[in-house]
Amino acid sequence: FLQYPSEDGIHVVWFTEWQGRHHLVHYGKNLDLKVSASSRMLSRMAEDADSHGGQNRDFGASDDAVTPREIWRHEAHIGGLRQGERVKYYVESVDHSGTQVKSGIFSLQPSPAPGQPLKILLTSDHQSMPMTAANLEMVEKTVGVVDAVFFAGDLVNTPDRASEWFDDDRGSAFFPCLQGKGSITLPGTFEKNQTTHHAARTYRGGALIQHAPLFPVVGNHEVMGRYDLSKKLEDQFEDPQPRVVAENRYTQVSNLVNPDDLEEITHQWIEDNSFNTVSYREIFTLPSEGTGSENYYAIQFGDVYLIGLYATRIWRPPVREPSTPSKYLESEASLDNAEQWGYGEFIFADLQKGSTQYEWLAERLKSPEFQDSKYKIVMMHQAPHGFGTNHIPVIAHPVQIVDRDDNGRITSVRYEYPLENDILFNDVMPMLMEAGVDLIHSGHSHLWFRINIVGITYVETSNVGNSYGCYMDGYKERQNTPDDTRFDARNYPRTGDPHGLSPAVPTGFSPLSDKDGIPLPCVDSNDLTVFTILNTQKGTLDSYVYDTREPESPPRLFDEVKVGR
Repeated sequence: FLQYPSEDGIHVVWFTEWQGRHHLVHYGKNLDLKVSASSRMLSRMAEDADSHGGQNRDFGASDDAVTPREIWRHEAHIGGLRQGERVKYYVESVDHSGTQVKSGIFSLQPSPAPGQPLKILLTSDHQSMPMTAANLEMVEKTVGVVDAVFFAGDLVNTPDRASEWFDDDRGSAFFPCLQGKGSITLPGTFEKNQTTHHAARTYRGGALIQHAPLFPVVGNHEVMGRYDLSKKLEDQFEDPQPRVVAENRYTQVSNLVNPDDLEEITHQWIEDNSFNTVSYREIFTLPSEGTGSENYYAIQFGDVYLIGLYATRIWRPPVREPSTPSKYLESEASLDNAEQWGYGEFIFADLQKGSTQYEWLAERLKSPEFQDSKYKIVMMHQAPHGFGTNHIPVIAHPVQIVDRDDNGRITSVRYEYPLENDILFNDVMPMLMEAGVDLIHSGHSHLWFRINIVGITYVETSNVGNSYGCYMDGYKERQNTPDDTRFDARNYPRTGDPHGLSPAVPTGFSPLSDKDGIPLPCVDSNDLTVFTILNTQKGTLDSYVYDTREPESPPRLFDEVKVGR
């Protein structure tokens, strides 16, 4: 797959399960040019008893063990390219026995020149979802080779599990589906002439990222929790704690006198004991100016200026279990042991005014490259507006409230998310609106909707299966709001956008209707899948819907809206 293009070059990346002797990219009109790759082993890749690691594979993972898995990443930079010209290439790896392995022949190009027409796929939340392969196969059949993939987070479910990236035997691994090498069979049930028909079809995904650079951002599923190989991967993933908690704990265990030494001396310990994006950072090569360590970035891509933000938090279930923390309450079993607390749905990387990321964003929005671009795009996983389950509670730092009895014993630890403290709504959105951002692309709720906000087109296009619902008056109500009277219900509206915005009606037709037959402005079906293309030649954002129950019917354009100024 392709990464990080420049005006005269691009990076080619691939993986093997062995270190090998050498690794090359062959490229050029006659494929007679070649360049060597640099290699490194991914440090956190592993499998456990919950893995689906390919047929007849045995990684030795018992019920309670995590087995490291050897995955090598190879990367070569192809330079001396001309903007607007595609070049053929393939990759070659040779293992220690001398066995040679070659890929197919694909095409690459550097970053496009200003004015070059582009078709860019906007997508997110693949997570091995059942319709992912169908969605991506329809992209390729409808659009052909795209020029880039803008991915708004949640690439896999558990980022340290290798099989979810490379070879899940259910046919739904991340890279294969984006390469046309997946294999997911859907039943394809439909009604015709008052008869139910079953036309099962196997989808392979689309050969997209071999030809187009992939630009992801961090979603909550790219973040692992506390690193502990004695725990299963899913248990590690669900066990993050805030950085400040790990820092305070480190001062206790290390007997440090001067906390100013924390960052330099204990960075790895703090990361391992809070949360990390190690696997995400090791897999991808993205622009980095040092501050975000590739977790947020900006890049010029032809007429597009893309800003990718680190805007996400831990997801926790709404209902408390005896030993599991929820969004709103710590588990009863952990009340006397703060090391087991979850600290609510805390934010991984602050975007509040004055934070490092906020100040970086402010500088990017002032840059000449941003100001002069025809299409100004901001991509983030979670965002301030929307109609899904995950748009409640809003992106506010959890307010911790500790309740005690007359003897001082803790009886509950709860978390409020005041609507008026929404960081993205209060601090980020006004800055984006003032700067003239054209498009905000987000994910997280596994649905499609569009909002128009004072010149900004705002779209979530993450419906690739297992939608979590669209919650609007007269249609559905959220079930993830607290029913405890101690909580302020005004912070957790059961329907609609938390800040009162209305969705735009699709310009073509509405794929779904409510129970009264009224067309819906969102798509939350587990039979219909949606993908969206930014077409810079037309200056439009085009959204297509495909009905997996009627596999022979092509995708249909149901929404087309102008973007850019």
